[in-house]
Amino acid sequence: MPQFGQVTFEPAGISVQIPAGSTIYEAAQAAGVSIDAPCGGQGKCGKCQVVVTRGLVSEPSVLEEEHLTAGEMQQGARLACQTQVQGEVVVRLLTEETVITGKALDGDGLRSVPVAPNVHRYDLEIPAPSLDDQRSDFRRVADALPDTWTELTASVGALRSLASALRADEQKISLCTVGTELVDVRPAFARSHCLGVAVDLGTSTVAAYLLDLETGAQLATAATGNPQAQFGADVISRIEHSNSNPDGLRQLRAEAVQVVNELIQQAVAQAGADLRDVYEVTVVGNTCMHHLFLGLEPRYLAQSPYVPVTTELLSLGAAEVGIDIHPRGKVFCLPCIAGFVGADAVGVIVAGELTRRSRPVLAVDIGTNGELALWSGQRLLTASCAAGPAFEGAEIEHGMRAAPGAIDHIAVVQGDIVVHTIGDEPARGICGSGLVDAMAVVLEMGLVDKAGRIVNDEVSSDLPGTLAQRLQGKGPQRQIVLADSSQSADGPVTFTQKDIRELQLAKSAIRASSEMLLERVGLSADDLAEILIAGAFGNFIDPASALRMGLLPEVPADRISAIGNAAGAGAILALRSCVEREYSRHIAQVAEHIELFRSSEFQTRFAEYMMFE
Repeated sequence: MPQFGQVTFEPAGISVQIPAGSTIYEAAQAAGVSIDAPCGGQGKCGKCQVVVTRGLVSEPSVLEEEHLTAGEMQQGARLACQTQVQGEVVVRLLTEETVITGKALDGDGLRSVPVAPNVHRYDLEIPAPSLDDQRSDFRRVADALPDTWTELTASVGALRSLASALRADEQKISLCTVGTELVDVRPAFARSHCLGVAVDLGTSTVAAYLLDLETGAQLATAATGNPQAQFGADVISRIEHSNSNPDGLRQLRAEAVQVVNELIQQAVAQAGADLRDVYEVTVVGNTCMHHLFLGLEPRYLAQSPYVPVTTELLSLGAAEVGIDIHPRGKVFCLPCIAGFVGADAVGVIVAGELTRRSRPVLAVDIGTNGELALWSGQRLLTASCAAGPAFEGAEIEHGMRAAPGAIDHIAVVQGDIVVHTIGDEPARGICGSGLVDAMAVVLEMGLVDKAGRIVNDEVSSDLPGTLAQRLQGKGPQRQIVLADSSQSADGPVTFTQKDIRELQLAKSAIRASSEMLLERVGLSADDLAEILIAGAFGNFIDPASALRMGLLPEVPADRISAIGNAAGAGAILALRSCVEREYSRHIAQVAEHIELFRSSEFQTRFAEYMMFE
């Protein structure tokens, strides 16, 4: 067997070389391709299915034989976490969203700011001591710093290496400070790079971005699924695991710390850098992820009145947190706002500069827990709502994530429904952006009434024949065929009555929350200069479709903008600039969190927006 293997992931065409015997899952992590593995790659869940189209791999394991049929394996289906690479292999992603993480965030929600980080490197030549100048080594270093310095402290580790570093290269040294603290000192010939990592610790996906803190340039990116998913796909399940298991919190924290460390290592390796040159890490995540990462008790986040342990901006020792960077480096956690409005929401507000705008703007992060932030021009209001997982493809009959074969867009052409799939492959299901289009199209074409009911045969008889033929079933089993067997891989892809109800619940929660926030500050949709949609989902939805189904307040479509992974962008900005870091503190201090969903008014509005206009 060769010493190294190579895996090419299709349809993206991304290749990576790895040691022979590594699994396809490990190759995906090295390539920056995310494969769904809720069990953390242990072979328990059977979700990391791929198709090996060419190349030599290991024989199927016992776990693969449990999760895959003989027919599936004959077609090349394998579990990525169990299949070892033994040469050049070509893999087609079968069931999971592909996240290409080599793409920089510039142009994807990341604005330009002057580089002013908390970490600095100085190359200095220090006057040699003498009988006439008996200042300590530390004092001579402190006095040699630029005049802008008013105070310098030192870690004991840096002091231990200071004397030898000064004398190893004729008093020429390279030192690094984090804040006002001297954390690293080396002879000039061994000067370090000055690096930092921004981490977006999401419930489903974790991403890390490596930055050169002297130039602000993004050097590498790595991402993968959150391995905490083996304890539950949502934050409530993870809180329950922590509550019901004596070792639960330790397990969840260990998974979070490990995945962050692995991604930092991957990003550093991509850039050909050294972990000891990483001096700071900034972290965003929802309040539950924040608590689990730090090992803080999450129990009371799920109990009224949903109080976090802390919402403050935190700067902690990397070694104390368990993050493997320079041993005297720091971990900076952006502040949270409330139990269900976390540092990720603060990151979105930082990225969008909401409170620096002169006109009202609404930011919406659509997910299982929808987070909203409204800037009125004078006040910043935040809220959360339980939107459910429908827009992520869960609880939908043929729902899936944005993978090859997923219907991502739907249009009406010559009076009939036409679908587009990711990769132009046969339809296998429908993802979030496709669901928004589907809802808009079936409403526009008269296949669904204002109450969200698929029309009966009596009404459908008045529809054009091509549309009427798409209606099947009776009552609760009523459904609309979006892609028939000739267009699909595994039978027709349909849009069911239950699917529509799930989308109604999700859109009603988001719309009711948006409208109530506007009313709290005496505004209407007409007053909004812009609606910002955060997250990957927002990049692909059609604003016109979102408006047609009533997901968002009624504004002209050109006022709706996607700002990509704004939470990750906020973490990067806080790493690049102390000004933006302080801005995050200001946001958390001035934000007014509004608890909406328990009020009778919310229930009334929720019921109102269940209807389609």
